[in-house]
Amino acid sequence: MALHIDANEGLLQLAAVPYDETIIDWIRALPQRHYRPETQDWITPARREHLRAVCGVIAELQERAIAVEISQTARARLMRADVGRAILRGDSIEIAGPYSERRLPALRALPERRFDAERMIWTIALTRAGALEILALADDTDELVITRRARHALQRCATANPSAVRVGRAPDPPTPTPRRSPRAHWRHYTTGAVFANPARERINVPGIGWCVRIRVDPHRRLSSDRAPRTTRDDDHPTPFGCSGRTQRDADGGRE
Repeated sequence: MALHIDANEGLLQLAAVPYDETIIDWIRALPQRHYRPETQDWITPARREHLRAVCGVIAELQERAIAVEISQTARARLMRADVGRAILRGDSIEIAGPYSERRLPALRALPERRFDAERMIWTIALTRAGALEILALADDTDELVITRRARHALQRCATANPSAVRVGRAPDPPTPTPRRSPRAHWRHYTTGAVFANPARERINVPGIGWCVRIRVDPHRRLSSDRAPRTTRDDDHPTPFGCSGRTQRDADGGRE
């Protein structure tokens, strides 16, 4: 079975020889296609948007190992559309199509890409970086069509965890520890919750502007972090009008 494509008077002619339901289903997905019972083939306009859709059908059939036979006239029309075809092959993406000066720089910029001079095909490994670049090339421009299987595989790679470390790739550097000044200093807040607090006094500091200034003593912070907090009598609220001694006596006597 194979898909035959020909061109005549501004129309593309498509036929499944012999009849195959898979090929016919993909032909029926084309926009503005029309079936001719007398010739038992399908026709579609040879405009750019229709040529791009036909390139998508060719890619879907080639991915399923279905032969596609294109006449010289139809091949010239498809080359004029200048659209590449991306299909899924195992764990990689293969991009084929006519030579294009516009598409060549984008293909050369793809990460981990290889060019097969004998088959005239670009092979790109399924990585997150490569998936994002291929999807952007297909969705943001009209340079490339992607099969459904290839798009699903690319979307899975694109949404994968970016923190996962690939084999042969150096791990990300550790997050640096925030700096702390060893001396007491003033910290100026110009935004955030501290600056927005109406209870804080705002001052105009030259070179900074209106801000909230807070004294920071790192030695007091370190001593408070090291020393465990002990419970004191002053930590418990005392009823109004009662002293601390009176409150202890009311709670059950002296300690």
